[in-house]
Order: sequence, then C-alpha cells, then structure tokens
Amino acid sequence: MLFLSADCIIPIEGQACFNSVLVVEDDGTIEGIYTKNELTGPLYEIIHYNGILCPGFVNTHCHLELSWAKGLFSEGEGLDYFIWQLGKFRKSVSEAYNRKAIEKAASEMIQSGIVATADIANGDHTLDLKSKNTHYFHTFIEVFGSDPSSVDAIFEKAAQLKAGFNNQSLAASIVPHATYSLSDELFRLIAKSGKGELLTIHHQENEDENRFYKDGRGPVSARRKAFNPDIPAYSGTGKRPMESIATYFDPDQKMLLVHNTVSQQEDIDFVQGYFSQPYWCLCPNANLFIEKQLPDIDLFRRNNCQITIGTDSLASNHTLSILEEIKTIQKYFPHISLLELLKWSTLKGAEFLGVENKLGSFEKGKKPGVVLIENIDLKTLQLKPETTSRLIIPANL
Repeated sequence: MLFLSADCIIPIEGQACFNSVLVVEDDGTIEGIYTKNELTGPLYEIIHYNGILCPGFVNTHCHLELSWAKGLFSEGEGLDYFIWQLGKFRKSVSEAYNRKAIEKAASEMIQSGIVATADIANGDHTLDLKSKNTHYFHTFIEVFGSDPSSVDAIFEKAAQLKAGFNNQSLAASIVPHATYSLSDELFRLIAKSGKGELLTIHHQENEDENRFYKDGRGPVSARRKAFNPDIPAYSGTGKRPMESIATYFDPDQKMLLVHNTVSQQEDIDFVQGYFSQPYWCLCPNANLFIEKQLPDIDLFRRNNCQITIGTDSLASNHTLSILEEIKTIQKYFPHISLLELLKWSTLKGAEFLGVENKLGSFEKGKKPGVVLIENIDLKTLQLKPETTSRLIIPANL
C-alpha cells in the first residue's frame, strides 16, 4: 500500500483536495483519498510530493506513425502546404528510422503521464510496439479515397490491417480520414462494417472544408482532383460538412470529431442533435502549428459538449504531451479552470474509449495511474511555462 500526499490532489470527480493523502494499492488500484488527520501514526509512511497529483492522461488523437517528422516541417503555412510537406519528406524515411522514432515518441509520451491513446494508423508501423507495451491503445485504421473504383481494394487493405492488430489482442476500428476525402461508396462500406465500433474523423481544420461542401470549389476540390484526375468534379451539397455525411453512420455510435478549428453553432447543433454520443477533440498546438488558429473553445463549453484532448503528431507538434496542450488552452482561455481542463484530459477521454471503469479518475477500485504535475502556481492553480508532468504510478488495465 502506498500513501501519497501533495500540495493538491485532483480526483477529477469532485473538488480539489488539500491536506490529503491518496491511498493506492500495490497493483495501482485506488483505495481512496483521506485527510492527513485520518492517517496519523507509524503504520502510515506518507510520501509527499510538491505539486499536484492527478490521474493519468488520455490522448484521444495521435499519429505515432508520423514521429519521424519531428522538426522537419515549417509552421503556419496552412493545411495544403502541410500535406505537401508530408508527401515530400515521407518518401525519404527508412522503416528502421521510423520505428526508432515511434519508440522514442511513445516512451516520452508515456513518461509525461499519458496512460491511454487513440492512435491513427495507415500501416502496421506501430503494431510491434503496441503488441509489446502495457500502455492502452485503441488504433483507428484510417482510410481515404475519392475514386469509387478503388473502394474494394482500399477497404480490403484496411480490413487486413485491422485483423493484424486484433490478432495481437489490440483494440482497433476502421474509420474515415476526413469528411471530404472519401467517396460515398467508401463511407457506406465503413459504416456498414463498423456498426457498434468507435468512430473518429478529422473535422473542420479550416474554412476550405466548409467551402468544398458549400459549392465544390476551393483547395480541397483542387487537391481531390490532383489525386484523382479521372473522377467528376464535385458540385457540393450546400450543407455543412458533418450534415453532408453523418447519415451514413448509426446515430448511437460514439463519434469523435477532431480539430473543429472553424466549427460554429450550426455545426454543433447538427452533430449534437444527430449523434447520441458525440465527442469533440481539441488539439490546440497542432491547430497553431498548421493554421495559426484555435477553435472557439468557449462555444463548445456553452453547448455542454463532451470535450477531449489530443496531441496530433510530431509532424504538427513539438511534443506529444497532454500537459503542453493544457498549457496552450490556459494561455488563450485563462478563465477555464485547471480542474475542467484536467477532466477533459482524463475522464472524458476514458469515457470515449470505453475504459472509464478503470481510468480517468481517482475513484475506489480504478487503476488510472498517478501523474505528478510540478512547478505550478498553487494559489491560482494555474500552470506556468516551466510546469512539467511525469507518471509516477502506471495505469493497470
């Protein structure tokens, strides 16, 4: 049994606890939180930390496969240029270098306090790492393709990749890349085959996506034509992106929309009205890296949206750290409390992944891992540039 105290303990469910002790069994199971007065005497060897103790973080959007790209891409050039850079540099990366980069990035991510990750995969580059790691991964097999004639080949490749992860007892599901990057036929096939499974989709990273659905024009249309020169021009739907594709999917499936940089009230109204379990993932550092723009986070809060946090990739970020994402949100939205930000970063992510019975909060019987956040302003519970986080007790699923 471990008895851990800190300047502040944040259980996620409930208020911040001061002058308290977190009691953890040897296998990581939470026994409870007690006041120090309840645990006096020689039987209780209390270990004190300076800072905050909170449950392990949940990263709901990551691309470990792109870890090779750390430091290679220029910032603030927009999504089109980012995609061009991705194509240019990817061809020059060896498989051996990629695997080493993945291992290093995953290790640093876990050390920073992340205990569960929803990770995008386009190949089997992360399969070996995930099969040997106790970290909880849900792998989203991402597909895209606007040419109807290639649907069967694309989906078969994705199905084989999913089977490879499942054969290693790893959770995986096949998901669309973005609202604009699949043919109708491919959307239908994914929806038909994946009923009841977790879904995620890149959503509204910039205004180009909205324009594409409005009238079929703009950079998205040009990119679509460049990749598929033989397909007919797209005329648009006159609707918002999710309104244009949502009916392919079961309204009761969990759907995680990622980025949402330019989402507006009408987008939220539609998604919240159509899906019974919608989640909205914020990746603020990637938004700034690519588009130099952040979502209107207060808009999602006013609408009581289920918010989670992701890191995106090292192609579009400097580190895979949930704490750094929280710092950025707190910098631009200082009125959002640390308690609320930590809930998005822990319990809400665990709920989306369906592991909230084990992770996400310091509740009796859970094994969520314990993270120490150091160098903070304890009077205001505000993070500082020098604030760090590290995992001191691993999660246990």
